[in-house]
Amino acid sequence: MTDKSNIIPLPGLIEADSFLTNRARLTSQLLRHSLINSFFRFVADGKPYPFISADQLLPNLGHGWIEHRHQSTVLMFLIDGALPRPLNKYFRLRTSNRVTWRNIQRLAPDLDLSEFKASHCNLNDPGLGPLLSRLLALDYALLAQKSADSDGMALSHMHVKLERLTDTAIKELGKQLGYIDRRLFERGEDYVEALEGKFFEYFGFSANAAGRKSAAAMATQLLSAHNQRFAVFVAGQEDCRLTILDQGPLIEQYLLIRPSGMPLQRLQQAALAAGVEDLGEYALTGVGSTDSHAGASPMLYRLRLERTAAAQPGERQHRDRDLSKPWLRIKDAAVLPQPELAAPEIPFQWTQLAEI
Repeated sequence: MTDKSNIIPLPGLIEADSFLTNRARLTSQLLRHSLINSFFRFVADGKPYPFISADQLLPNLGHGWIEHRHQSTVLMFLIDGALPRPLNKYFRLRTSNRVTWRNIQRLAPDLDLSEFKASHCNLNDPGLGPLLSRLLALDYALLAQKSADSDGMALSHMHVKLERLTDTAIKELGKQLGYIDRRLFERGEDYVEALEGKFFEYFGFSANAAGRKSAAAMATQLLSAHNQRFAVFVAGQEDCRLTILDQGPLIEQYLLIRPSGMPLQRLQQAALAAGVEDLGEYALTGVGSTDSHAGASPMLYRLRLERTAAAQPGERQHRDRDLSKPWLRIKDAAVLPQPELAAPEIPFQWTQLAEI
């Protein structure tokens, strides 16, 4: 089995890179927290899980905007090193919001701290998972970075506020991509409103993104300006998916799908081509569950999105036309085994409609 076949590849060269190792470990933990555990919370409460259809994979394509209270949220920043000093004016990192027993007790007095230890903040500590699941429920973001007390990485701050004007972020991206020359409103309010929607699409979100997704987009924009690796993890209660942004050109998104009928048959064929005869390590409820989607089971699906030419820097001869084009397309997609299970990923395009 090659490293690429694992959902979260840990062996080999990645073990020598603490940032990649910690990113992989966090991804696995946050997938279980935001998707798997949320799904079973829907089930336990007798509520239907809001599965999307294949033509809703990309942002702005038919997403509803109901907040699902059973869905767990995530907003977390992982930085390879320490937060760059010029960004201190945007990210609130204070002594008062460091992850300590006293600060947790003050900011979240209802949390059970009976088993809390300072070592649980280390990203390689087994106690990190339970601590994360408690702290992610707090407002704002969590920050993990290189520890000042050891050679490893640790959860350093909670309740991290990101303070930046949306107009400033939109103007910066608009100038970078050639959609404006100097001033944000030089082409009128309607143009700015359209550009604002594309700003969020650029980072993998729908046009009316707000809250955690807005903070994730701005954090990614700010961190990308520095020569330092990072990852931004975000999950909201509207689209029920986990998005991971970093300094690279691709966007990773994870969600649960439940293919049935012909798509399920195509998945089974793709599984055989990948050397998988039994989908048991992929199915959350067991293949062959009796429900309205006979034979179907929820499975973890990963999308890698890339930006189109309309979302690349360059001179704009037709700005209005480029602004109306899709800014994202699906580069590749795969069904993944449940987190922590070392089974091959199954390359699988749910439908060609998702790639328009």
